[in-house]
Amino acid sequence: MQKMKADNLVGIGNHNQRRTDNHSNKDIDVDRSHLNYDLVEGRTENYKRDIEKFINENKASQRATRKDAVLVNEWIISSDRFFFDELDDKETERFFEDAKDFFAERFGDENIRYAQVHLDERTPHMHLGIVPFDDENKLSAKRVFNKAALQEVQEELPKYLNERGFELQRGEKGSDKKHLPVEEYKAYKDAKFDLENEISALEREVKQRKDEVKKLITGKYGKLDYEKLGVKNQLKTVEVKTGEKNIFGVEKTETKRVKTGNVVMLDENFRLLAKNYEELVAVKRSFEKYLDTDLIKENKALDKVADEYMEMAYKSSDVANELKAENDRLREENKSLKEQVQSLKQEVKSIYHTVRDILKRAMSNSNSVKGLMSVIAEKVSEDVPKPEFGRLDDQERMRERKRTRGMSR
Repeated sequence: MQKMKADNLVGIGNHNQRRTDNHSNKDIDVDRSHLNYDLVEGRTENYKRDIEKFINENKASQRATRKDAVLVNEWIISSDRFFFDELDDKETERFFEDAKDFFAERFGDENIRYAQVHLDERTPHMHLGIVPFDDENKLSAKRVFNKAALQEVQEELPKYLNERGFELQRGEKGSDKKHLPVEEYKAYKDAKFDLENEISALEREVKQRKDEVKKLITGKYGKLDYEKLGVKNQLKTVEVKTGEKNIFGVEKTETKRVKTGNVVMLDENFRLLAKNYEELVAVKRSFEKYLDTDLIKENKALDKVADEYMEMAYKSSDVANELKAENDRLREENKSLKEQVQSLKQEVKSIYHTVRDILKRAMSNSNSVKGLMSVIAEKVSEDVPKPEFGRLDDQERMRERKRTRGMSR
């Protein structure tokens, strides 16, 4: 709530009614200003002239109104962007209409001289102008909006709106916090919305990369080319009974070569296979480290940054410096998240090339390697949107096509 005297009415009227295209508030989108509306349209065309006329025609005293008197108490009614994102246009209008009705019931409907809803800024809000006439039609902002009245608004308005289907939380009861000026409050709300969006986007990307890594290290793709590796079953010679007997009544036997359950291979190939296995284990452990690290949980504190902004603003007279310092800290934490995402991308790249190299060594047909890599990329894409693994495979196939065209020339 702000107190408006006669000298304030021209400026606030020009702002609320968008009488100029050159606004100090850069968040105003003039191309959307036609969407704004006044819920009590027709009561006030010219703020200073019409409000002073209303007061003079309705005040109990015949004495001239003091020059420094508060003529209007302007309330800004709003919530955060996430609240309005859940409402359609009709419900948004109903929200502001219900809020206006709350004030009309308590302070007189005719005393509401304007209820200007702005939809051309980042967050919908309403400027509600109330002439502070008491029950005897005496102009007195101190009596009408005293401490008890303000506490009642804070207590009852959320209940009133919740009963009509809106989900709102009451402000902190008994708080001695100081309120921010309107421009600083709007800047705070916009900064909070931008940062929450950025944090959400980073968290989604971290989760996406983790899902991709998990798919890669838990998937089972293709078979090794045992023939190329020189892997053979170990055999041994054994005597087995045939089930027949000779002329002396002794059961006949014959010699057979049977598998022992072991395999044999060249020492060189065994060392190659062991080396490849060690590489895969190392890569898997590296990825499991990322999967076991709850990056999102570690950065949940970012969700509370906006509240910390407000706490600091209330407790410090140097609001701007405090907000800047906290914003710098937040940017550093976001930078850390971005570095984590970049690290995950590098790890995905590493595992892609490692898998490709292993398959090349284990499979004789290069086309089979390409086909198997494409199958892996497709399998990952089923569970992970925009997978890094698939992007790398597309790049590799494009390079291969360019090399092939170059050789054909």
